[in-house]
Amino acid sequence: MQGKLVKKVVDLVNGDLIQGPPQHTPESSVEKLKQEISTYDVVISLGGGSIIDGVKLTFPKFHIAIPTTFSGSEHTAFAGYTSSGIKISSSAKEPDIVILDPEATLETPIDLLKTSGIRSIDHAVESIYSVDSTPMISSLGTEGFSRMIGCLQDLGDVNSRIQCQIGVWLSSLTLRYVRMGISHAFGYVFGPSFGIPHGITSCISLPNSVKFNYWKIKDSIKPLERRIPLYDFLDVMLKTLGIRKRLRDYADLKDALKLTGKFTEVVNSSGNPIKITEEQAKEFIEEVY
Repeated sequence: MQGKLVKKVVDLVNGDLIQGPPQHTPESSVEKLKQEISTYDVVISLGGGSIIDGVKLTFPKFHIAIPTTFSGSEHTAFAGYTSSGIKISSSAKEPDIVILDPEATLETPIDLLKTSGIRSIDHAVESIYSVDSTPMISSLGTEGFSRMIGCLQDLGDVNSRIQCQIGVWLSSLTLRYVRMGISHAFGYVFGPSFGIPHGITSCISLPNSVKFNYWKIKDSIKPLERRIPLYDFLDVMLKTLGIRKRLRDYADLKDALKLTGKFTEVVNSSGNPIKITEEQAKEFIEEVY
């Protein structure tokens, strides 16, 4: 929840302030929010993906979204919540109005902007190599990717932040049409299980996901490559931004490996271009650890 910005919005609309769900949008918090906002005619969701998803899941009337991160939830007609330790996606009413204002991101910690931006890059990359991809999706993903990799390195400039918001918009539109792949599957399984924020799961898994799929996807991702293989580029970029993460920062390997079967199942029901065996899933977990 943002300080000065929240007060400014509440004062402007003469409204009530209600605390939204925490990260990963636990199912219990969704039920609580539904009860708290049921009598209102208009709700403004101000925050990141968990806040916006919470309202999308619970409020059928007029919804105005003001995103403060680069997660992209404001642009989709589904929402995620956590049930029994696993992320579940459900159809949801998308916001009626989305306000993209770079100044709404000024109180957001820089590392949160960076990691949520990598989540949107993850959307762009995995949409392009999804088994469901089309030329339209590839175009959206490529343009979103290009904007994001430029703006994330210059977040001190407000004009750069609006480029990020546009990049998020383009990347997130792909989620309407295609299933994501192994990187998102990793986030769905390991994020809620170990309390890893959405953006950070992408910082852990995306380079390795591209590398795992590379022999199958190298032609489709050529527009994204900058002189070196995309997985190397992403690894270098994450290190340069100071947000290259490992699973070992959040979980014990023994506990992580207990989720091998579930991870395999989620990958194989996703849009990943390669089916994965449990042995390959185990190797992937060990590599990102």
